[in-house]
Amino acid sequence: MSALSNIVKHRKIKQSELASELGISKAAVSMRLKYGIRNITTARRYARILNCDPRFLID
Repeated sequence: MSALSNIVKHRKIKQSELASELGISKAAVSMRLKYGIRNITTARRYARILNCDPRFLID
């Protein structure tokens, strides 16, 4: 389970809500939840929405 997946699950956020906030497809969010985030740029985008430190999101 990825760090992103843990946060999303803990906060009970729906994939569709996250996708809408980020302006990306639900499939793209699903891929990040499954495989994790590998770079800081992507982590920053998700962290801004999730209100967390981007370093916590990188796997």
